Amino acid sequence: MIWLTWRQFRTQTYVALVLLAAAAAYLLISGHQLHHSYTVDLATCQTSSNCSDVLDALQSQYNGPLDLVELLLMAVPALIGIFWGAPLIAAELERGTHYTAWHQSVTRTRWLAVKLTLVGFASVLTAGVLSLLVTWWTSPLDTLTGNRFGIQAFNARDITPLGYAAFAFVLGAVLGLLFRRAVPAMAATIAIFIAVQILVSAGLRPHLLPATTVSLPINQTTMSQAIRFDRSASTTGPVLIDLAAPAGAWDLSQTQALGPNGQPIQTSAIISCWSQMAAGPGAKGGPPDFSSLGACLAPQHLHVDMTYQPAYRYWQLQWMETAFYTVLAALLAAVCFRRIRRVRG
Repeated sequence: MIWLTWRQFRTQTYVALVLLAAAAAYLLISGHQLHHSYTVDLATCQTSSNCSDVLDALQSQYNGPLDLVELLLMAVPALIGIFWGAPLIAAELERGTHYTAWHQSVTRTRWLAVKLTLVGFASVLTAGVLSLLVTWWTSPLDTLTGNRFGIQAFNARDITPLGYAAFAFVLGAVLGLLFRRAVPAMAATIAIFIAVQILVSAGLRPHLLPATTVSLPINQTTMSQAIRFDRSASTTGPVLIDLAAPAGAWDLSQTQALGPNGQPIQTSAIISCWSQMAAGPGAKGGPPDFSSLGACLAPQHLHVDMTYQPAYRYWQLQWMETAFYTVLAALLAAVCFRRIRRVRG
């Protein structure tokens, strides 16, 4: 069965090796350039005390390739499910070649176990190699942004792609067994895989671990690092301030600007300080001086409540999500073994 499975899967293996070699060549060559540029720029800017502008320019230069690399790795598990998982059983059922194995000494269980094990291992190995390369490639940019919790970043780093690949492959195999046709199984695989990814990334992941909630005062220090400040055109409208989360943390949510009593403040409460900032130095050209606005607002004892996941929980979430997808893959494999007994042979 091992030899037969290899014979049936060798074309996909050769194609995967060629594509993997091409991706590895690109990541290694461009990654070496990225790491070199980061090291040189960091050493240069430290002597001129202008690291922010230099490193921002480096990040802007690689934003396009970064999106491409992340989307590539996020697509790999789905492609594995479509082209390796879905046809694995469905193609044999369509051609009727499963009869040859089942009418000899090979049992259905062994036939399925060898196929799932060998091709499943190849799927996880492929995703693992790509994930290792991408994680190394993106490490300087991750250091610059300080946030690995974004959906693209989290889904294309470290160990989660291994869980995604295992789930997508077994999902495709199960759907191929249920539909008994490769093309419908491939279409259903991509639809279900994307749906599960969205539900887990947006709905489940933020709630896997209890979040931390803190009250951040609005003052010169916090406002100097503010990401956004929006006030309503109406004096009775809300004031929205996005303060910076702790280094490396995952900012889940922030409230509106709140007064000492915990109630949202209105624009009228900050309009005087806003007018002073607008008339102050740097008002014409360049970014607003939010630190001066924070200093003016400090006596009002305003604050923002922030809910976030600390940076140290990154690996906890990685392991938990990988385990979740691995369990899903195991459950689907059990369904596959149960269902194979009902196929007419």
